[in-house]
Amino acid sequence: MGVRWDAVVGDSRFWSEPARSDPAVNEAGAVASVQVWLFGSLADGLAERPLVVGLRAPFSVEDVIAELGRRCGPEFLARFTTSGGGPVRHCRVYIDGDEVEDTAAPVRIRSACTRMEMILLTAAEGG
Repeated sequence: MGVRWDAVVGDSRFWSEPARSDPAVNEAGAVASVQVWLFGSLADGLAERPLVVGLRAPFSVEDVIAELGRRCGPEFLARFTTSGGGPVRHCRVYIDGDEVEDTAAPVRIRSACTRMEMILLTAAEGG
């Protein structure tokens, strides 16, 4: 089957042009509510879905991951991060449907409620 999982996820912007972000939303100190949706083995054993994290701009994916580690524990964090704190190579991260390449770069938020999706790819999926 040649369909990517992110092309069929509800509310995915996979088939549309990326929306332009509102610069006012990205002002320093603005608070964003980040809904963290975990898929595959990352979602195993978590009672809360999505995990909701509140962060002040500017923040990066690595900041969100650090907060997940604080809330879910170091064992959870060790499943998908490197010693430097970023995600392992076979972990994919999406912000509002767009894949994130640089997890240390500031997140360009489009609204006060941002959606972050994470999945660990298995060997069959290219992981």
